[in-house]
Amino acid sequence: MFENWSQKATSADEAVRAVRSGMRLFVHGAAATPTPLLDALARRTDLENVTIYHLHTSGPAPFAAPEHEGRFLSVSLFTGPPLRSAVQDGRADFMPVFLSDIPSLFESGLIPIDVAFLQLSPPDRHGYCTLGTSVDAALAASHTAKTVVAEINQQMPRTHGNTLVPFARVSAFIATDRPLHAHDAVDVGQVEDQIGAHVARLVPDGATLQMGIGAIPDAVLRRLGDKSDLGVHTEMFSDGVMALIRNGNVTNRLKHVHKGRTVTSFVSGSTALFDFVHDNPFIEFHPCDRTNDTAIIRRNDRVVAINSALEVDLSGQVCADSIGHRIYSGIGGQMDFIRGAALSAGGVPVIALPSTAARGTVSRIVPSLKPGAGVVTTRGHVHWVATEYGAVNLFGRSLRDRAELLISIAHPDMRGDLTSAYREIRHIDLSRPS
Repeated sequence: MFENWSQKATSADEAVRAVRSGMRLFVHGAAATPTPLLDALARRTDLENVTIYHLHTSGPAPFAAPEHEGRFLSVSLFTGPPLRSAVQDGRADFMPVFLSDIPSLFESGLIPIDVAFLQLSPPDRHGYCTLGTSVDAALAASHTAKTVVAEINQQMPRTHGNTLVPFARVSAFIATDRPLHAHDAVDVGQVEDQIGAHVARLVPDGATLQMGIGAIPDAVLRRLGDKSDLGVHTEMFSDGVMALIRNGNVTNRLKHVHKGRTVTSFVSGSTALFDFVHDNPFIEFHPCDRTNDTAIIRRNDRVVAINSALEVDLSGQVCADSIGHRIYSGIGGQMDFIRGAALSAGGVPVIALPSTAARGTVSRIVPSLKPGAGVVTTRGHVHWVATEYGAVNLFGRSLRDRAELLISIAHPDMRGDLTSAYREIRHIDLSRPS
């Protein structure tokens, strides 16, 4: 019945005619960004006041170009590189929100979605497509949007879990056969490797892992080859997890929730990763209001949550979404998992970051956060903080204790200035015995 599905495909320019002025549009993100539909949308010269909601997108973001100001307003729920300049210049906007809360924005009607642009795998013999590499908030958008417009891509992996979109739900679609947006693994330098070593020592056998993408998570994962019966319950993962699964380090045997399955909300990485998750029953994709629900996260024991930061102040406040007033990323799932891990039996919430930025000239451990910096993880929620100089646990520690611990893992060249700054702020000389 669905063997000839592609015969109903239309052109991208025809498919995006479903969007009209004043509408609210959701755009699928990460590797699932439906680039041909976005290109066609940008070619529309008859639209104005279209609001576009999305998480991190891959590839160009033509709708955010200066010439489209007033026609399209991008609202990032997590700001990726293509949108940073537009947000900074005021042509686009950013919404601070926990990843776990985003689906409810659509399902409650607080943000009604008129049209959803999705990238889907081809329909199976039962008439179901899947959301492929990114379920996150896209499932809620697919349920609540008045109209679904899709790119159905032959190269989109067919994924397991709560990923289904009925082909009958799609009002218009284009048929493509193109590679997904892929990201090669970043180089792990000496600093990241040292951080990875400190964090890996905090990971016990039987831990359930949450990690992101980048050099530090990769460095940690590379050092877990001697661990056994690891589990994965995360909002996303990249290539580094594949080796642990193939080597038998990840079994998910000891998990209480989704036992025996690696659980994620989306993946981002190489073409090899996309091939790995294709029709892989060991990998389950679920929406981010499930993967990031603290009530679910805490049910697994020994949850080790590894998250990054842009800077941490001497009281333990963690900024992860902005550099001062400049929006850099978003809240994402950091707080969901930091809190969930803290509530887990034997859990280990970790914030990991290099001690410096700007080629070693600026300390990431600071007396005070920059004006405008967003506190993603509060000092009441923070536990472990790791740099290349060590890992310290701030939980249950006073302001003075925290300052001493954080200065001990700051870059040695910065410790004197941090000690002097703390003396001015708290009128306490840390060089003297307490």
